[in-house]
Amino acid sequence: MKRVVITGATGFIGQQLLRRVLRDGVGGESAHVVAIARHPETLPRVLRDAVEIHALDLAEAPIGEIVVACGQGSLVLHLAANASVSSGEAGYRNNVRSTGQLLEALHRCAPTRVVYASSIGAVDRTPGDRCTTPLDETAVPHPLTRYGEGKLEGERLVAASGLPFAIVRPTWVYGPGMRADSHLRVFLDMVRAGKLITRIGFPGHVSVVHVDDVCSAMLLAGTHEAAQGQTYFATDGVPVSIGELFHELGDITGRNAGNIAWPSMVAASVRLIRRWLPLSVQCLSSDVLMASGARLSALGFTPSVSRRRGLIELARHTAPGGGRWIVTGAASGIGRAITVQLHTSGCQVVALDRDAPGLAALTLECPETLPITADLSTVNGRSLFDRVIDDGPLAGIVNCAGIGVRGDVSDVPDDAQARLLAVNISALAEGSTRALRRMKKQVSGGTIVNVASSAAFQPLPGMAAYAASKAFVLSFSEAMAEELASSRIRVITVCPGGTDTGFQAASGVKRVQGERLMPATVVAALTLAAIERGRSMTLLVGGRTKAMALMARVLPRQSLVRIWGRMMRSMR
Repeated sequence: MKRVVITGATGFIGQQLLRRVLRDGVGGESAHVVAIARHPETLPRVLRDAVEIHALDLAEAPIGEIVVACGQGSLVLHLAANASVSSGEAGYRNNVRSTGQLLEALHRCAPTRVVYASSIGAVDRTPGDRCTTPLDETAVPHPLTRYGEGKLEGERLVAASGLPFAIVRPTWVYGPGMRADSHLRVFLDMVRAGKLITRIGFPGHVSVVHVDDVCSAMLLAGTHEAAQGQTYFATDGVPVSIGELFHELGDITGRNAGNIAWPSMVAASVRLIRRWLPLSVQCLSSDVLMASGARLSALGFTPSVSRRRGLIELARHTAPGGGRWIVTGAASGIGRAITVQLHTSGCQVVALDRDAPGLAALTLECPETLPITADLSTVNGRSLFDRVIDDGPLAGIVNCAGIGVRGDVSDVPDDAQARLLAVNISALAEGSTRALRRMKKQVSGGTIVNVASSAAFQPLPGMAAYAASKAFVLSFSEAMAEELASSRIRVITVCPGGTDTGFQAASGVKRVQGERLMPATVVAALTLAAIERGRSMTLLVGGRTKAMALMARVLPRQSLVRIWGRMMRSMR
């Protein structure tokens, strides 16, 4: 059994590493895990019971006690550090001294290898670096913070110790359990709060890596023969701009972010004076913290967590939580976007769709989501839908499942039209009614969201059944909202215009060249904002929808139908 010593075991990365080694062992062997930390009592009980614990402050503990804790022939994963970039001189002294003390003790312990967790901050950029290429392991270190200087001194101590070693320099590490004052967590909180600065698409690129992949990098560096004496950057291999990070966080949380272009002239001007700016400002316009993970990849490292999946996980674990929601049509388009945004807000989401592979892909990103494969055009599918609604308290339901069929009424197959009416009308009406009856029994009430369409405002020759079904959704939902006006139940009717989903292709609708369709995430974000307002309403999404609603009010009915008939024949 391999003895594995983890210092800083109560920290963000340390706890994840404890769990990984306990679960998987090291190098194909089971492991006896030793946790060294100043306050091991803060570890979850399940971890405390599973490992050998030593309550030590490495910077102050007697060398003999560190020797006892490390034992003989151990793999030592050294993470203990004050990880705050703003810790200043005190953090520098603590980090350097704790590393020096540990190395002194390890000279008596014959470790198989010492893996030192450094940081990209140990390198940063020299004043004359134009930041046009990623940092790699040959870059001349020029740390821009006292924290980075401490990490660089730690690297030097480890390399000069004469002990077998490897050094891993993680880039921006993120994931559940990260500190509230750390980069991506701060960005997430700012996006959720709607801070104006998060609207700007800053061009400066950074490298990030999920905490699970940092653990993999540390273990690979600790066990691979070729890693002896080497230094590696750990990154997911996909640099991302600050503006893109804001935008991605906005997409998954239902906020408008990263969509205002940062003028290129401003960015170029800021780059010229980069060396005189604080590091946090430098990163906005320059690729200061972008690194290459090529050397670690050559060792066999492959990131396992995509950035999108990791950001969704982070958002969910920092959300306040919510009740049970059901979303139909959840495997794609608007339904999928709403499911993700409800998931990241902490809700327990039940995702219904007939597309089993689509649901499987959704649950890879949102693993706490409960997927239910159901075809709502069938009696069995709607019966399953009923059982899902009845399965416990219900905060809300989003009836987003819908299909369209292109063609004149006489040309549309009977089964296709029947299926459309079953999904768009019967399933929605039955689901709304059943959810309503359950919500009436709840003190908290609930929210019913029915997705109609801009097609609800006028007949559409060439898509007669589809437009009629959406007119039903609009009329049915608005009438229900009025019936419930004095209750705690809200009914929100969403009428989106052209949205960039698979609907057009699936329905046989031509896409007009140059046509700009709304992202599904925007429709979802506006829908969630309507839910948060806590009142019934009809939400018209997009200028096209508002224009179509206005036309339906001011034009004679016969003229309106004729106009849309011509448009559908010529454009759709």
